[in-house]
Amino acid sequence: MKITKEIYASHAALSGVSADFLEFVQNNPGTLKLSNFKLLDVNDPHLVLQAWPTFVNQTFKNQIQEASVKIFELIKSIPKRLFDNDIKKISTYYEIPESLAKLQLEGTTDSHIRQLLARGDYILASSGFKCLEFNVSANIGGWYTSIWETLYLNTPIIAKFLKDYDVKINKNNTNLLQHFIDHIIDAHEDRKTNDKEMNILLVVRDSKQFDKMGVYLNQLYQTTIQKRNLLLKGKVFLDDISRVDIIDNYLYYNGQRIHTLIELYGGDIPPGVMEVFKSGNIRLMNGPITDLLSSKLNLALLSDYEAVNANVFSDEEKAVIDRYVPWSRKIALGDTTHGRKKIKLENYIRTNKDKLVIKPSEGRGGEGVYIGQHIPQSQWEELLDTAVRQKNWLVQEYVRSLPLLYQHGEMGCEPHNVVWGFFVLGAQYGGTTIRVLPQKHDKGVINYHQGAKISVLFEVNK
Repeated sequence: MKITKEIYASHAALSGVSADFLEFVQNNPGTLKLSNFKLLDVNDPHLVLQAWPTFVNQTFKNQIQEASVKIFELIKSIPKRLFDNDIKKISTYYEIPESLAKLQLEGTTDSHIRQLLARGDYILASSGFKCLEFNVSANIGGWYTSIWETLYLNTPIIAKFLKDYDVKINKNNTNLLQHFIDHIIDAHEDRKTNDKEMNILLVVRDSKQFDKMGVYLNQLYQTTIQKRNLLLKGKVFLDDISRVDIIDNYLYYNGQRIHTLIELYGGDIPPGVMEVFKSGNIRLMNGPITDLLSSKLNLALLSDYEAVNANVFSDEEKAVIDRYVPWSRKIALGDTTHGRKKIKLENYIRTNKDKLVIKPSEGRGGEGVYIGQHIPQSQWEELLDTAVRQKNWLVQEYVRSLPLLYQHGEMGCEPHNVVWGFFVLGAQYGGTTIRVLPQKHDKGVINYHQGAKISVLFEVNK
């Protein structure tokens, strides 16, 4: 098996350990055999773990932190900074009814916005990380990364590599669920109340699917309270939102008052619960603001900051946008810019299919994403006509993934394209989930439906 210079350089950019792993693979054919990684079978038809983990050093992790946290801070600021929370302006730009815009902003405060949960999806290109979208929700895949890490560490051939190359997993290797619990506790402490009880309820549509997560989070919550020597008590519960009771404008579950509600419903909250939230008697993560801040059009607002309002962003913020946001525009008739050139947007999209991606603003999980180089010109033009008519589509520069080598098939390995999912909890980086798909199978969208697998990220010492 020959490893190309491009593949080696891509791995070396992550860490010395990542490059060392390629050497280990060449000297240990057992790394190519899928049956040697049976511990990684999580028995989930919708989720398959990639046999090989991903190793990054502290320098690379710093890039991840900056890319994820700084872009999310900008996205969270958009409704107030660019629209002054004006319902009519928001309705017009996002092409949604004013009633929906009003609902999505309902109950939001600066404090609520600061505490939101999200995952940004990025491509690592030759020029660095580029943001494809931000899902501002708790209802996103990847929460179990800290549990999956244990499976990798207990896999004999991975353990052999770590021992043979004296690889140390950093003690601060990011535990997403630990950060999640810490974030909720910190948000409670920030309120500076005398309330020393905090019960947390995760509301989900299928409680059986998340049962183990609820038990694990409750254990983690109790352990964290003890480790931090907090004068705090409470439990983590998990159930359907229909099981809650509202009494005297407070929220209860099985007779226990709920102080923090984490919804995995994609922002869909019953009116009665919203009234409790607006009264300040419960903390809500994330609620109806989910859809507005998850809109892909937010990237167009950042990318086109000169046209939107250049003075709103500082020079440092503009540099962050230029570094991490690929050229993106809301699809509409008229003029715009590409670099320093003035262009007719519709004509540019029509004649540069292979360089571009178009997608509706509200799609999730790769739904409705059209990669120009993978579809015929006739279909591209039909999609463009639809986008112009519906007025809520995005065009974006196509970003090519740097290739990384991963195990493939019953015996072998292949270069893969990679989507990096960066979790952000409030203003803190929380962890990464990595989706990988063999280049030869990649039609432009890297998700579970296309056969992508999950690799975990380990922070290492070199």
